[in-house]
Formats: sequence, structure tokens, C-alpha cells
Amino acid sequence: MRVQRRQTFAGLFVAAIYSAVVGAEASFELTLVDDAAHGYATFQSHNQKVAAGPTGIFMTHLRTRNEAYTAQQWRLSRSTDGGDSFETVYEETAATNPPVIEIDGDGNLYLVRADFVDGNAYLYRFDAASDFGKPIITPIPNAAAGKYALMLDGARRQLYFFSHNNSFHVLSLDGEVQVTYNLLAAGRNAVLQYPHLVLTPQGQLHAAWTTQHREKYMYRDIHHIFSPDAGTTWRDMGGATLTPPFAADDTGPSTRISLEDEFDVHTWLSNFTVREGKAHFVYLAQSRPGKHHYTRFDVRTGVREVDTTPDFKGSEFEVRSMSGFFATREDSALYYVGSSGGRLVCLRTSDNGDSWEDVALGVETFHVYSLGGARRVTDDGYIIGSFTDQHGDNGALEFESKVYFFRMRAED
Repeated sequence: MRVQRRQTFAGLFVAAIYSAVVGAEASFELTLVDDAAHGYATFQSHNQKVAAGPTGIFMTHLRTRNEAYTAQQWRLSRSTDGGDSFETVYEETAATNPPVIEIDGDGNLYLVRADFVDGNAYLYRFDAASDFGKPIITPIPNAAAGKYALMLDGARRQLYFFSHNNSFHVLSLDGEVQVTYNLLAAGRNAVLQYPHLVLTPQGQLHAAWTTQHREKYMYRDIHHIFSPDAGTTWRDMGGATLTPPFAADDTGPSTRISLEDEFDVHTWLSNFTVREGKAHFVYLAQSRPGKHHYTRFDVRTGVREVDTTPDFKGSEFEVRSMSGFFATREDSALYYVGSSGGRLVCLRTSDNGDSWEDVALGVETFHVYSLGGARRVTDDGYIIGSFTDQHGDNGALEFESKVYFFRMRAED
């Protein structure tokens, strides 16, 4: 099935006037990819479900969802025209959440999904030379969990998979599981819930996560560690060596990103990235009044250098949402895309987080759910992502929601 771009502006003339009024330098372009999806179609905004390479732009989403989580139809879509249109290249029904994807320099695609029935995760390898036909599928034993993150290490020719059952896995690009161990353990106060992964150009692997309170539904705190050697050893900010498995919460040795006075409210890590020796985090603490943080740490010392709160904003545009993502480009500005009041928002920093400026504010209002995107600006200069325009009864077993791909020119 092929879907076409729909401009979400009320005509280019109106969009131009609006940009002049609010001072935006760029505009969001949107493509409707699915007009009858489940309300949780892009669940797990923290991981990468949109990726771009020499063979096109790829994205995954969940189309249907049964109450028992045993028959979820997911879809892999591809665009070969820069996101103007998408065509389904693969779909499957399984006991899973939306798969995460990576793409290598040759345009080959790596996709991982969990299976809640047999307890394994599965790596799907789509070969560009065969035009993304039938994938080669290999199991990752005992790696299934509801939330997960994947990272491609092109220089070492391997993949990292971090699952919220505490397990960490290293796989070769041909699907061989090389290393498996429990990285984290349940803490006295909270357990691992949403894992994130980031790899720097220098080969440092960084992991961060949100925890879930052990006794009630509440996201409790946020933590960070990093590995200088592809997951062989781990350290906290400051360089102290950590011995896995260790407690995921504040009783463990990892660097805590959230604050002590935020333990008793929902505290959720939207996204993080690392560049030039600094770790950047955006998270939301649902205190009263709420606090939206942009915070920056020095990885070498562990010092919290910047904490912009309770609002994360440029001169006029404000991010106010649980989901969003950083997009990076070497020797360039750092971007953050989120939403506010149902509109997409993009901010930019040219001084590594000391200050943020307005880039773009969407014209149309959506019921934005689980907005995420590619970690890196594309080679042709675009920030790309996806979100669900959520409709129905809180998204529960309703198929009235829409899935959008979006792109925005990253102009420094």
C-alpha cells in the first residue's frame, strides 16, 4: 500500500504568514502513513522507529492490538522519495510492541521485536541487495520485554539490545548473539522500565533509563551509565567502574539524573543524547506545578552544568510533552523536537545547551502521542520522525487514530 504526503498547512501562503508572525525559520512537512491505526501505534517514543539511509527512509508502527497482547499487527514502511510517500514492505502479527530499527551505511536494515509468548526477542535482517524481500530472522533468547532499545555500532559491526527485563545483548550483524548478561537488577524502591541507548562517534556506549516504583504505578527516577568498550565494562559519570548487575534505582551506583524532590511524582525521561563530552537529557516531572527539565551533565566529572526548568523553551516556543527526541549532526547545532498543546515544536542550541532558540512551531493541532524520531539528521539535511494522532477512547482498542511521518529542514 502506498500513501501520499498531505500538507498540514492551510495553504503555503497562510503557512508563510504564520512563520513570519511567530518567527519560525523552518516548517514541518507531514505524510499520513496510516489512517486507521490503533491509538498506541507508535508506542515507545524513547527508541528509534524511524531511520534513513542510502536505500530510503523506513519506519515501523503497530496497526492493531488485542487485549491480551498476543496478536499485534505491526508494519514496516519504506519511502524512496524523501518521505513524500510510503509503501508497506513487510507486516506481521505477533505478540509484540512496535519494532525498533537501525540502518547501516550500505542501506541494510536491522529490526528487533520482542515476543511476549515465547519470551525471546527476534532480530530481522533486511538485505538491501534483495530489495528488502523476506528477512532473515534469528532469536535473541530470553530477551523479551515490553520496552527495549537497539543501537547499531557500525565501526565494530555489531548491535546492542537493552531490554527492560534487565538484560543486555551484543549481536553480530549476521545475527549471532555474542554476549548476554543482566546489566541491571530490581532496586529496593524501583525497577527498570524504559531503557535508552546512545553511541557516540568515538565509540562510547551510553545507557539511560526511567524506573517504575515497586509498589504503585509511578515512574520514579532516571539514571545513566556508559561503557567505553562496547559493553564489556560500565562506568558512572565521573569514571567509577560498576559491576553488573546492580540496582536500577537510587540504591544502585549509577548516576541519577532526576532530583531527590521528584521521587514521589511521575518522572519520565523523554530522550537523551551525548556529544562533545556532555550528556543532554529532557525529562518531565509531574509535580504541581509541573517541571520540564533540559539538563546537561559533564560525562567526565558527573557535574550537572545546566538545568533549565520548570520550562524548556526558546524565546517564544515551549516544549511541554512527555515524548520528544534529540537529533544531532556532527559539527552542527543540536536539535530537540517535541510538542506543546498538540503542535509540533523544534528548538535548537548552537552552544551545546547553554541556550536554546526557536526553530519551528507546527500550524495544525493534533492529539500527539508517542512522538519520536531518528537520532541523526539525515545526510540530505532533514530531521525526521513519527507520531500518532490519537483518537478513540484513550486509544484503547480503537482504530480511529492516524500515524504521521514528518520531516523538517535542519538549517544551522
